[in-house]
Amino acid sequence: MSKAKLSRKKFIGLGLGSVGASVIAGCGGGGGSAGNGGATTVGAAPEAGPKVGKGQAIVKESEVAPNSAFPFTDADTGQQSVLVRLQNGDLVAYSAVCTHQACAVAYRDGKLACPCHGSVFDPAAGAAVLNGPANRPLPEVPIRVEGEEVRRA
Repeated sequence: MSKAKLSRKKFIGLGLGSVGASVIAGCGGGGGSAGNGGATTVGAAPEAGPKVGKGQAIVKESEVAPNSAFPFTDADTGQQSVLVRLQNGDLVAYSAVCTHQACAVAYRDGKLACPCHGSVFDPAAGAAVLNGPANRPLPEVPIRVEGEEVRRA
C-alpha cells in the first residue's frame, strides 16, 4: 500500500479552508421570526424591514410594545432604520447604522448597541452615545402618529 505525500502548502491550505468555513458558518443567521408581527424584542438584531418613504405608514402603533423595536428601511435613502417604543410608551426612530464604522445596531436592554466595536446609544436621550468608540449620536428619523399608524414624517 502506498502512502500519498501531502505537501506543507496543501496542508496549510486545507487547514485555512476549514477555519474559514467554520467562521462563515458561525456568522449565519438563525432565519427565525420574532413571531410578534415583526417587532423585534430585547436583544434582537435589526432586519431590513419594510421600505418606507416620507408620509408612508411604518407600522400600526399597537404592534410595537413598550421596550421593543421595529426595523424598517428608509425608501428615500436605502438606510436601515429602527422605530423604538421606549419604556414610557413614547415612540422614536433613528438610523440603525452606527456612526463609528457603519455597522448595523441592535436593540438590547433599552439601548441601541453596535456589535462591531461596542458603541452603545440611548434612544430615550436622542440616541446619545453612552459608550464609544462612536462619538456622534445616531441620526433621528422623523416620525408622526396618525390615527393607529406610525408614519415616516
